Parts: sequence; C-alpha cells; structure tokens
Amino acid sequence: MRIRRIHALLLLLLALVPPVLAHTPLEMEGENHSLETAMEIPNPTKSWTLYEELHEAGEAEYFELHLEPGERLRISLYLPRNEDPGFSPNLVVMGPGIASMGEVPGFIEVPEGAGVALVESEHPERPEYEPFTPTSYYYIADYDMEVPIGGHYYFAVYDSDDEGRYGLAIGYKEEFTLVEWVKIPLDVIGIRLWEGQPLLLYFAPVLLALMAGYGLLFWRSCIGLSAFNLASATAGLLYVGSGMVILMEMAMSLYGAAYDSLAFLTVVFVLLPVLLGYGVLRKVHRGQVAISTRDRIVLVALGMLGLFVWAGFLVGPVLAVLAGILPSGE
Repeated sequence: MRIRRIHALLLLLLALVPPVLAHTPLEMEGENHSLETAMEIPNPTKSWTLYEELHEAGEAEYFELHLEPGERLRISLYLPRNEDPGFSPNLVVMGPGIASMGEVPGFIEVPEGAGVALVESEHPERPEYEPFTPTSYYYIADYDMEVPIGGHYYFAVYDSDDEGRYGLAIGYKEEFTLVEWVKIPLDVIGIRLWEGQPLLLYFAPVLLALMAGYGLLFWRSCIGLSAFNLASATAGLLYVGSGMVILMEMAMSLYGAAYDSLAFLTVVFVLLPVLLGYGVLRKVHRGQVAISTRDRIVLVALGMLGLFVWAGFLVGPVLAVLAGILPSGE
C-alpha cells in the first residue's frame, strides 16, 4: 500500500512539471569582439541563455540573429547575484527597423544604415528567483519588439568602466531537444562555476548522502557486497543527494530574492529525485538472495525516469539501469 501511494505521488509531481520551463544553455565558440566575428544565434526565436564575461573595461561582445518579419527580437541582460555591484553593462540593439535611441560610445561598431537602440542598465533592489535551475539573478536590461523587416540584427554588451560576468536570455519559444533536456544536470554544474560557487560546496549534499546512506545500510546489515547491491545503493543515494543539492540551491537563491510563487516548482524538482531514490533503495537486497524479474524491470524504469527528472547527475540513472541487469550474487 505504501509503494502504491509513492507511485501515485510521483505521477502527481510529474504532472505538475510543465513541459517547457526555461532557456536552453548555449555555448559561445571563439572570440566575438567585433561585428565581423559576432556570434550567430541559431534558431533565434528559441529560448537560449548564455553565460559570458567581459574581461576589461571598454570591451564589447557582439551577437547576430537573422529574423523574419513578424518575429520577435527579445533579449534580457542579467548579472549573477554575487557580481561586483560596480559592474553594470549596457545593451545595444542594432538592425533594420530599430527605432534609434540613446548615444552609444564611439568604440561600438554599428552596421551601416542600421537603427541603434541603447538600453542602459538599471540595477533592481532585489534579484529575481529562477525556479528551474534554481538560482537568482539581477535582470538589468530588456529589449522586446516585433521586427517589421526581415534581415540580420545585431546586439552588443559593453561596460565602459568595469569588467565582470553577465548572462543573456534570448528568444521566447521555450523548447528542448531530448539531449538538451537530459544534459541539464551537466549544464548546471557549468552555471555554478560561472557564478563562482565552489564545486565542493555544490556537491556537499551528495557526499553527505553517500556517507550517511552507506553507513546506515551497512550498520543495519541491509546490503551485501554484490555488484547489484552496490550499483542500486549508489544509484539511490545519488538520487537522494541530487534532490538535496536542489534544496540547498533553492534556499541560497531565495534568500534576499524577490518572492516568486513559482518556487513550488523547485520543490517538485526536489521531491522527484528523492522519491525515485527511495524507490531504488528499496530494491537493495539483504545477503545473496535472487532478484526478481519485477524488481529488475522497476530498477530499469526508475533509471530511465531519473534521466528525465535530472536525478543523480546522469551517473545515478546509469547505475540504476545497470543494477537491473547485473547478477545478484557475489
């Protein structure tokens, strides 16, 4: 009866997760310090995010998009919450049909005949919570318009007086490929490094879950040293640890941030890996007993589900699937 209730709760939580939630990380390749070397944004109506850095004052980075008439040019510029408060980059949008406003510095390159809009940054009092990762950022500049003319559009990010890290959210159609969705846990590690968070802090809940979990299992003699048990126990503990990581990141990100009712989505992302981990750990067997076919099927299913709810940093799901096919004896 307890297992059925857990299964029902899992299905309910999965139903609460929207099919699309946030931007897809996009990596920049090479230098983009001029119009000629501007980074081209693929599929520019798709929701992308970039995590970048200006390395010196007076430096600008350029980006290029090709839009059709009637498509939206949407760009948001943001900063990590722990960035130097003196760093306040501006956004320059350039292209056909752009209503010119503001005066840009002389070192900013402008395409011939293009309209130029300067969007000066404004630093809000509190960072904005983002439930998907989770994290919180200061959104300092935004540009959104429906382009009247198809063609090449450019935008640049610069700061005349300082250097620092900045992020860009581009586009408005929130969609993921299967690979993009599954690799989100790896992308988040890169985001934490960009934010300046020590990896030891980020993975601390996972290490604690592994140490405490193995200690409890061995103390209660709930685990024999078979390949099956080691794989399934490690998978389950990684699942639980990944849920604890999300909980820790949620607590740190909400502290001092503007209230957002979508924080309940983060709670869902905490509960899903923890409940899946509990399900995996229940398949750990005492001694050298035979493992039923049903248990093996359940482990494989829990491994596949783990991939889609970002449980266990990809390693956990792989181990859960392996446990479903490994022999149960020594």
